[in-house]
Amino acid sequence: MVALRPTAIFSICVSTCWKREFMSRLLISCLVFIVSITLRLAPLSAAEETATLFRELCSVCHGVGGKGDGPSAQGLEPKPADFTNCKAMAKDSDDVLFKIIKGGGQSAGRSTVMPAWRDSLSDQQIGDLIKFIRGLCKK
Repeated sequence: MVALRPTAIFSICVSTCWKREFMSRLLISCLVFIVSITLRLAPLSAAEETATLFRELCSVCHGVGGKGDGPSAQGLEPKPADFTNCKAMAKDSDDVLFKIIKGGGQSAGRSTVMPAWRDSLSDQQIGDLIKFIRGLCKK
């Protein structure tokens, strides 16, 4: 019979414990990775898609909060619309806003600086943006 020295027993125990700890951490890391990929691949809701569209396309001029204070607004004349101004927003129907977004400001006799989004946005996306914009006006 072979007798194991105490240092050998300690070494085996440490090696086994280390492997368990490593495998446990590896499993947790893999699970976190899989969950993060799944969340990224999950489709955005319609509201999230619209908020993203607004942030990517509109906020440059109109600002993240829709106040007309985006980073490009400073050099623009006339200033971009303030979507939080309920009184001003009440003057335009959804049809007018649709026309402005689709055909650009000049299509409704407004600023020529407002670009036309007809080639980039579907009618559904424009309609969703109008609802989003209307929601920025808090009475």
